Amino acid sequence: MKKIIAATLIAACIGCTVIGCSKETESSENPEASDVAESAATTEDTTASSEDTTGETTAAPAETSAPANAQSTAEIYDALIEELRAARNGQADDNAITELAEKISYDTIYAYEDAIIYYTELDLDNNGTDELLIYQHIETSEYTIPVIYDAYTVTNGELVHFIAGGARNSYYLAADGSFYNMSSGGAAYSGFSKYTYANGALTPVNDYYYTDDKSGDVKWYHSNSGLWEDDGTEVTEEEALAFFDFDYMYIANKMVV
Repeated sequence: MKKIIAATLIAACIGCTVIGCSKETESSENPEASDVAESAATTEDTTASSEDTTGETTAAPAETSAPANAQSTAEIYDALIEELRAARNGQADDNAITELAEKISYDTIYAYEDAIIYYTELDLDNNGTDELLIYQHIETSEYTIPVIYDAYTVTNGELVHFIAGGARNSYYLAADGSFYNMSSGGAAYSGFSKYTYANGALTPVNDYYYTDDKSGDVKWYHSNSGLWEDDGTEVTEEEALAFFDFDYMYIANKMVV
């Protein structure tokens, strides 16, 4: 079943799709990511997107919120989750949603009503401070895949938003604590990249695989400098999918809505 997961994710990414309708709250297995890449499953759009993402080659700068007034990390995360829950349940006014949109991705706030938003806290870099992950699920025939749109830590009492993704710029947590990114700029443009994480920042591994139609046909390329760079060399689809062949980290889910 190698590569089935990656193809499903590609289809979802290109189609701006994340399925959040599953009511299961835990997945007991760590599926291999490449198991998603060859299924070519067609899914309908379930997530609105404010703009198409063409796959940044470096992580977005960490966004820092206003001072947290000596709140604990748990209190800061709980407050954010409650803001999100209020917005998703129609209990927040326009001003509150505008403020929330500065802290949480558009595709998390405005996911379809039947989409389930999940979150969890994990100390990813073993520094004594839990990170907060907010994500939705993609369902395959065998696995439930967490698709991360937002991730946070707390530094000096302030919320740091170190992943601000979306339906076409999604992240996946590997068992070794690294993050894999899948991005899309359309049917001909899909990209894979990998990042390590520490102290509120993602660091690119400088290994990128992507599709491009610059030759007239859609082909896979590899670059060490970034996605859709001029120095990309042609590779096979198998090589690209092998890069996205990793084990997911088990996540014990909590539900926002």
